[in-house]
Amino acid sequence: MADNVIQLPRPKAARPQSDALGFFIRVGRNDHKELLDLIAGGEDGIFGFVVDAQNAKRHRALLADARRRDFDVILEPKTQPMALPGGHSDALAELPWGLPRHHTLADFDGDEGRRRVEQIVDFALEHRFTQLIGPTHVLAGPNDPWLRRDIQAMKWAADAIKARKAELGLIYSMAVSIDVLRREGERRALIAAIEDAPKDAIWLRIENFGDDASGDKTAAFIDAAREFHHLGVPVVADHVGGLPGLAALAFGAVGGIAHGVTVNQSFSAARWRRPPTKKTGGGPGAWRVYLGGLDMLVSPAEAGAFLATSARVKGKHACKDTRCCARGQKDMLAKSARHALYQQAREIDWLSETPQGVRAARYVEERVRRVSDEVAAAAALNGLSDKMKKALAKKQASVGGFRKAMGHLVSEDRAASVAIPPPRRAAKRS
Repeated sequence: MADNVIQLPRPKAARPQSDALGFFIRVGRNDHKELLDLIAGGEDGIFGFVVDAQNAKRHRALLADARRRDFDVILEPKTQPMALPGGHSDALAELPWGLPRHHTLADFDGDEGRRRVEQIVDFALEHRFTQLIGPTHVLAGPNDPWLRRDIQAMKWAADAIKARKAELGLIYSMAVSIDVLRREGERRALIAAIEDAPKDAIWLRIENFGDDASGDKTAAFIDAAREFHHLGVPVVADHVGGLPGLAALAFGAVGGIAHGVTVNQSFSAARWRRPPTKKTGGGPGAWRVYLGGLDMLVSPAEAGAFLATSARVKGKHACKDTRCCARGQKDMLAKSARHALYQQAREIDWLSETPQGVRAARYVEERVRRVSDEVAAAAALNGLSDKMKKALAKKQASVGGFRKAMGHLVSEDRAASVAIPPPRRAAKRS
């Protein structure tokens, strides 16, 4: 069996769903057709789909089919980029709560703020979303003036949902930098501030943290995320993928992760903070190809060239799971979005199947160690393109330190709590 296929110990029907770790997909503008095909094929490792408000009409077929199949559909109201000069756009301005300019603090004060929040709730209900990411903003820290307004906005959102007698889950999106999260005093002040804010879950959207995070950053995130557990709601790592995302799950720091389709697996608001620039034409780039054995996402051209290096490389890294890629390498390259999501869902299934007491140790031994060894072997190959050589050298330098940090964390870890996994929609409905 190929190294990039993770075998599940028992059929999905036999698994305790309450123990399953959450996996949410942030849907890009052109991802809907691929995701419709994926769920039509019976994929149920995904818990739900996050849709940007400006794309709600474009994705109406996905929203309808996902609801019918008992996936959560989650509205992203885009209030975080809308409050920064480079995040504002004409498409966001056309939303009911949008303006010709980026939002300011005054736009979320008093009656005007309440009206704007109610417009977001009404939009979510009109388009039949099952959950709503609350109208929060990127914070500089616990003294950021947006924090008070965010807490009030969450209360207004909860009031509006109750007044409309609606069933709509409310997610608190905490968006801060990893530096703020690492500082104990600031972190605890943030947690204390939002303790009484209405919320069914907390999604941690941490700037400068994601699939490329070092072992040190990942250990710091795990330690910090655990402090959110006492709030008594599921904690999800948003915009996090790769080995760091699996680490947060394996060590029980979060109960779920969310990221895009081969993109948006880390978060930075730097572009939003810059003054707006003239928009240029051109469509979105192609989906990247997931090389699971290397924990890397590369362009289709680079993936094809890498797999053509030798029969040994193809045998080790081309997908041989016919449930994922029926035509093997051809489908891996041609249907790279499906391949990536399918394999990432299986990785999370594998963690869910592992008892919590040994989950972190098994993750380090069977996942991190294997990636570290495979990257070292691949970096030593002849015939690689200069771009792939550079990418593998960078990966080799980072994964070695990551392996040491996670191994040390396993040996020293004495976690007192484990994050609550987010419930599936079917479980909530029953």
